[in-house]
Amino acid sequence: MKFNQSLTQDVTTEQIEDWSAQDLLPVAPAHGGAFETMTNALGAADPAPDVVIFGDSMTQQGLDPAELGQLLSEATGDEVSVFNGASSRARWGINRLLARYIVSLDELPSVALMGISTRAAERDDFYTSEGAKSPFSSMVEGCDRPASDTWSDADAARCERDVADPLFRFRTGGGQVARAEEGQPAQTSLRIREGSRLRSDGFMIHPGVSAAEAEEISDTRMERGFPGFPTVHDEAVAEFGEAADLLRSHGVTVLAFEIPYTPVHQANLEEAGRDYDARRQESAQALTDPHDVRLFPVDEFGSWWGDDHSRDAIHLAPEGATEFARQLTEIPDFLDEVQAGLAD
Repeated sequence: MKFNQSLTQDVTTEQIEDWSAQDLLPVAPAHGGAFETMTNALGAADPAPDVVIFGDSMTQQGLDPAELGQLLSEATGDEVSVFNGASSRARWGINRLLARYIVSLDELPSVALMGISTRAAERDDFYTSEGAKSPFSSMVEGCDRPASDTWSDADAARCERDVADPLFRFRTGGGQVARAEEGQPAQTSLRIREGSRLRSDGFMIHPGVSAAEAEEISDTRMERGFPGFPTVHDEAVAEFGEAADLLRSHGVTVLAFEIPYTPVHQANLEEAGRDYDARRQESAQALTDPHDVRLFPVDEFGSWWGDDHSRDAIHLAPEGATEFARQLTEIPDFLDEVQAGLAD
């Protein structure tokens, strides 16, 4: 299905409302097709997942929810379902949007796992420029937001029209409406290209490369210049806390874990910048410590990392995401903390 298509079908408000009630339409068009598909799948999950993962593309591609669910099931003796709600380019504005969507659903997860990558503590410019101004955000977050450089009177007026007028809300949802008109439910998985797809449990799949290729990709990135040290912005710390507090106020246990770059890229960064990895972990603590969220540090991927485990120098491939799920469960206290959250 193509996203961001103009609504050209001759449909009525009543039809839009009826298709929405039948779950043939998403909540509203979102800031990206993959994010919208993922939230469709999360809303359609029955029963609701026990664990939901938050984060950016590194977590979206780096932690296999099916494997983690199997490992948690073995540890607890009960079936545990896991959903990967991380998404590309997401910082904590986008993840806060996801948290707000989750609390609007009938059932909530017992545990939220916040994946923290190298750049996770940066401000969420993608949210302010696109995510916050999508019809999906209008429906989930409402329109009563403080005026700022990124939220004007025009933004508020557009948001209010999104909420009030279904035809305006789906003005860029022509593909979704055409699908609903054919009686098909809202899409919950997505083919990206040959060999790449978004699974219906939120996991993004891309083909892997050899360790040598990953190192070559890293070397090429480094030739462009040192990318700078991990950065902590106050907005990110606040938005992380807002997402965590919202979930905890609804009884969800919130835990955090680090997800590093590939060993070859981390080695390049460490060589180029003094104490780069220590600064990465300090930035993770800067997010979690003020909000009393338990953080599980990950210095590097285990000895399992090698050929076909990564998509590039930064993201894991499915084989690596399976191994990383196992590595997480082997961190001291991780299983105990997740089990305690599941039991609450």
